[in-house]
Amino acid sequence: MLAPCVEIDNNCTPDELTAGSFMLFNPLRAQFPFFNHESNSNEVYLDSAATTQKPQVVLDAMQQFYALNNANVHRSSHHKGSLATQQFEGVRSQVQQFIHAAHPEEIIFTKGATESINLLANCLTRELIGSRTTLVVSALEHHANLVPWQWFAKRMGLELIVMPVNDKGVLLIEQSLDLINADTALVAIGHVSNALGNINPIEAIITKARQCGALTLIDGAQAVSHLTVDVQRLDCDFYVFSGHKVYGPTGIGVLYGKRHLLALMLPYQMGGEMIRHVSYEYSTFQDLPYKFEAGTPNISGVIGLGAALGFVEQHRGEIVHQEQRLYGYLLTGLQKISGLTLWGDCEQSVALQAFTIQGIDQQDISMLLSEQHIAIRTGHHCAMPLMHRLGIQGSLRISIGCYTNQGDIDKCLAALNTAVARLTGQEQHMVGTSTDNALFAAQSSTFELAQKVKQAKGWDARYREIMLAGKHLALLPSQEQGKHNEVQGCESQVWLSCQEVDGRIYLRGDSPSKIVRGLLAIIFERLNGQLTEQIRQFDLIDYMTQLGLAQQLSQSRSNGLHAVVQKIVAYCERP
Repeated sequence: MLAPCVEIDNNCTPDELTAGSFMLFNPLRAQFPFFNHESNSNEVYLDSAATTQKPQVVLDAMQQFYALNNANVHRSSHHKGSLATQQFEGVRSQVQQFIHAAHPEEIIFTKGATESINLLANCLTRELIGSRTTLVVSALEHHANLVPWQWFAKRMGLELIVMPVNDKGVLLIEQSLDLINADTALVAIGHVSNALGNINPIEAIITKARQCGALTLIDGAQAVSHLTVDVQRLDCDFYVFSGHKVYGPTGIGVLYGKRHLLALMLPYQMGGEMIRHVSYEYSTFQDLPYKFEAGTPNISGVIGLGAALGFVEQHRGEIVHQEQRLYGYLLTGLQKISGLTLWGDCEQSVALQAFTIQGIDQQDISMLLSEQHIAIRTGHHCAMPLMHRLGIQGSLRISIGCYTNQGDIDKCLAALNTAVARLTGQEQHMVGTSTDNALFAAQSSTFELAQKVKQAKGWDARYREIMLAGKHLALLPSQEQGKHNEVQGCESQVWLSCQEVDGRIYLRGDSPSKIVRGLLAIIFERLNGQLTEQIRQFDLIDYMTQLGLAQQLSQSRSNGLHAVVQKIVAYCERP
């Protein structure tokens, strides 16, 4: 049913792992223009779980359609319309074969896995679930496979039940199976965890659901680029995935559903293409699959998806070999970093690994790597409840694609070690109390911290000055780091306390991130002791630009600093 997962020996050396082909030189990489362009010569892309790069065959297929064969599908009687329809419907049959569905009309084209799940949550009726009272999801789910079911459960009056995981984030299968019973209307679970990479035991879950008469929805967004999927063998009722995670374009996805179930479901949207007959009195709808494909579809996206699936099919063996051997190489390197914790199931996993490093904020690591053109993912990975269960704010995530080579892993591991060494230095901070003016650190008319950052040569030197600035931050005592002082909208956690003394505003703050603490110190230096009217006039973007920081800060980090300033301004504007 699935492509065999290569057994990983975590005790083997990098030299032993390198013995396989593809490790040092990956011939598939040459098929991806992203890596061939001179502007990307230094890029290390290890974020394929978020979106994959696109091979030339995908770009060519989409370009050729628009340049030579552009026409609308299904409704045109002319030659080009017929040709476009043939290409479009040919991809539907190709997807059917790719996931081994029984009929092409069981393949519905959507914008992506998220829309596929929302389609189901909107179109499943009480008649299809009967009088059942519960809906079961796993604790690992992406928000897209949780929030729609929360809404569906509320609308249908169902109880949402969560399948548990252990302290590493691995599904507890026996306890999970016990939750599926005659009361279960639907079970929704990811084939592979997007946050941790676990390959979930979906066969056992589907079997138990089938025995109990429950429907099953499998989110395959992270699976189809790594594993061979056979929906008939799985015997799931629904399966979804997105094109952009399987080397295809964005804005295209697939919903597979058993034909008899799709036929019983209500339409998702109304309009062109899904209509059979319209009068002012009533309308009738097309048969499957067009009942769920209202309006002009993403024709070029479908054609690009077909080219991507063809690429995966052609190179399946090479892809499995490359990704799994590099995954073992990555694990070997990560396990050598002091204080690093691996999350998830490292034995039953696709080539994706989540980790945290004790005492170091994940955003600091990510930012330092980004400045070296190394792209990894950080945060909660759209799985906030899972992170809460694991007791962490989020994690760093490295994900490997078929174009990754050993050099990418080596550069990332070297940068991680350097970042850890830099961020684990001992720091002393001033912790203030009540109204002691010593509390208000970095209050200076010369703005010394800002000047040091501005005068630093190169971004690496600026980082050093930012982190040194953090030592001057007047920190909040831990008892004051509660919800009432937390700033919402920040990438890292930030706490802020404002105090007015003789008409002037003084600030204290804290964050797990050393870089954020430094940025807070630099901003506080400018605002501490100012009158409320002066603070209202403060322009964060202009100030960051003056210091040479605006271009280097990520959008999310800039948004966080804006949230800090907005909270200070709101304090100034209080009644």
